[in-house]
Amino acid sequence: MSGATEEQLTIAREDTIDEEKNDLMDLTLLHDATILRSLKLRYMKDIIYTNIGPIVVALNPFNFKIPWYTDDNIPKYLAEGDRVENNLPHSWAVAHNTYHEMINDCQDQCILVSGESGAGKTEASKIVMKYLAALSTKAGTQEQKEAGSNVGRKINMTSPPLETWGNAKTVRNDNSSRFGKFMKVKFDHEGNLLGAFVIKYLLEKSRIVTAGPGERCYHSFYLAVRGKDASSFLLGKDSEYTSITSGKCVSNKEFDTAEEYEEVCTALAEIGTEKDTITSMWKVVAGILHLENVEFDADGEGSKIRDKSGGDIDKVVSVWGCEKAVLCKELCITTMTIQGSAVERYLNPVKAADIRDSLAKHLYDNEFTQLIEQCNKLLDKGGDGNWIGLLDIFGFEDFEVNSFEQICINLANESLQHHYNTYIFTRDMDECRAEGIDVTSVVFPDNTPCLNMVAAKGGVMALLDEECSLGSGTDDGFLAKVIEHHSANEFFAVKKLSKDSFIIKHYAKDVNYTVAGFLDKNRDTLKDAFKDMMRSVPDPYICGLLPAPDPDAKGPKITVGGFYKQQLKDLMDLINSTNPHWIRCIKPHPAKKPLHFDGVSTLAQLSSSGVLGTVKIRKAGFPVRIIHEEFYYKYKVLVGSEALGSAACQKILEKAGLPKERAQIGKTKVFMKQDAFLDLEKLKKEHLMQYARVVQAWMRGLVALSAVRKTILDANREQMEALRGEVRRELEEKRKLDAAKAAEEAAKLAAEAKAREEAELAERMAKASEYLLKDEEEGRKAIEDEEAASMAAMMALADAARQELQASAERWLLEREETEARQVVEREEEEDRFEFASIGSELQQRMQLEVMKHEAEAVLAKNREDRATKEVERRQRNRDKDRSLAE
Repeated sequence: MSGATEEQLTIAREDTIDEEKNDLMDLTLLHDATILRSLKLRYMKDIIYTNIGPIVVALNPFNFKIPWYTDDNIPKYLAEGDRVENNLPHSWAVAHNTYHEMINDCQDQCILVSGESGAGKTEASKIVMKYLAALSTKAGTQEQKEAGSNVGRKINMTSPPLETWGNAKTVRNDNSSRFGKFMKVKFDHEGNLLGAFVIKYLLEKSRIVTAGPGERCYHSFYLAVRGKDASSFLLGKDSEYTSITSGKCVSNKEFDTAEEYEEVCTALAEIGTEKDTITSMWKVVAGILHLENVEFDADGEGSKIRDKSGGDIDKVVSVWGCEKAVLCKELCITTMTIQGSAVERYLNPVKAADIRDSLAKHLYDNEFTQLIEQCNKLLDKGGDGNWIGLLDIFGFEDFEVNSFEQICINLANESLQHHYNTYIFTRDMDECRAEGIDVTSVVFPDNTPCLNMVAAKGGVMALLDEECSLGSGTDDGFLAKVIEHHSANEFFAVKKLSKDSFIIKHYAKDVNYTVAGFLDKNRDTLKDAFKDMMRSVPDPYICGLLPAPDPDAKGPKITVGGFYKQQLKDLMDLINSTNPHWIRCIKPHPAKKPLHFDGVSTLAQLSSSGVLGTVKIRKAGFPVRIIHEEFYYKYKVLVGSEALGSAACQKILEKAGLPKERAQIGKTKVFMKQDAFLDLEKLKKEHLMQYARVVQAWMRGLVALSAVRKTILDANREQMEALRGEVRRELEEKRKLDAAKAAEEAAKLAAEAKAREEAELAERMAKASEYLLKDEEEGRKAIEDEEAASMAAMMALADAARQELQASAERWLLEREETEARQVVEREEEEDRFEFASIGSELQQRMQLEVMKHEAEAVLAKNREDRATKEVERRQRNRDKDRSLAE
């Protein structure tokens, strides 16, 4: 980290570190780190598409079953208006917006798809093509819909042959496109899909004859060996062929079986290829396999075909139908015309192998070109409307050993990046101007000097052509010229200990190019004798693959680099005439598994695909853009209550001392340079620290006050506990005294009641005795006996009542003592109420007893009256009887 620059570092902030936006240009802090973080968060939620300005970044999910990206969601996008606004970013959205811009503006459009091998470029192109077919026929007649669907089917039919001859297994991708493709998708004036036209760029010719470790040559070679017709092409096992085993990898998940060979043959027939032509195409492939097995031995100053390769020569002759003698001679000898005379020159084994490879490369490349032409015959229908260009091109490349192919590929990416920079910078400045921002001091991050160093007059490619034009030109001579002309260029460097390479500082990264083989690959010349030989074979298809020699041709022949530069110029002119759109495909992890994310490789791809160029362009202007309201609430601590609302934004900038070169107020946003934003954050923290100190002082005071209160309370706690204990004891003694007093009062009342009862009883008995004495002795005795019995019963009842009353009083007193002992001071009043209620209950019981006594007395009185009446009646009867007897 000590070597990191301020440009590479950013401050991690809680409020920005986990921001997720559909368009990452809306991030509060625009930096490589925040972009990478947001992409990872979205990817781990299976959200693989994200906008970065006009670019759609597509992270390969290696999972085609994500619910919101399945084809049944296409109608949701089709239902949108001219622009997709209510759905997630997607390749569908790019296709949708592009199509409607073509219709509304009547202008040709293009969609540029790029990325490294395995990132999903081909799949993205298919997705776009499928959506365009659906969208263009959405409102058409049934016939137009069927016609559009038919075009889509035809395009799908061309995929297997093109992938067979143009794709190969690499260490990064099992089905990597090894050529650039620009497809013009054509529409009529009503916007209905009509057809397409394909242009190819720079097929990787080295893969025709060899492959790197862990990689394969083109799929066609392996299918030819495994197909049902292999024996008719004199092919054996794949292990017998030098070219297809050079990478020590002969198997693959795709394009590897006899069944797939049949599928490719069927697809070729469906696109209109004759059966005999299909056979001849496989013959070319098989012949190259046999030819690459031919090896050479030194023979004096020249070379000769190795004895064991004689069988391979015979197989080449048998499969292609060429003349054996001519083939053997031209492989070892070359004829040069010097001052009008033909001079033969013997080739050493290395040169002979180069001549052999050159024949194989030209045949295969021309066969692939004819395949493209066959596809165009099927797809191209003309039309009077506009078109949408779909560019599927190889991404920026940097390998351990970079050669001629890599400098051509990276030149294309450098040119596309220049186009992108110019377009995006213009748009970014337009946005600033629309907000009223002064951008006169903004400097454009221009890579034109790098482009000129590679492709302009006197550049690397021109020096290569110059060295190729010399009969004695060498790779080392080319390197010396490059160093001589460009050593002072800021985009050029050379390793101090390297003698065979140079470095170009591209927009994405520095790439070291090894010059070995540059001249041969750039010349890529094929002897006229080989052209004549192949044009004389009986097979009409093979006969037409190579052009006839042009004896009138004068001047230097166009080189591969020269042809490619012209193609690239035409491509850029074509793109510049359109309105561009971008899809950048990213492989998030080398393991090619779902939900695996490698930050280092992803960031490298973001850089090489030009995505981070957007950040550089934005940083060249005002990368931090915050809407007024958010800006005010973020930084209002700087101005306090001095201003309110959007008017505070200017005061905040003034408070921070930021001039307009570093920060400006737009109509809806505040625009700031990165360093201005960091200074503003620092100032905000300083103000927050000041407020924090005030808050801390108050908090310390509160803490101290709480501590004092706690000390005082702790000191008084023992005294309060002692006071509470004393109060409890006094209350307990009072409750006991009250209980004793209540018991004494109860006993006194009981004694008084008993005395009253005895007095009343005595009085009644006296009256009864006095009444009974008036009767005779017998009646008196009977009455006395009954009264004695009644008195005994009454006394028993009285004693029982007294005993019950005494027991109730004792139980009541005992319960009262136990209850009062448990109660606290706060319930004293409730106990008093309970005491009065208990006394009332006792009095009620006494009243009930008194009623019982009165009832008993009433019964006794009635009994006495009844007995007295009976006695009077008896005595009357006796008197009446005695009187009767006396008479």
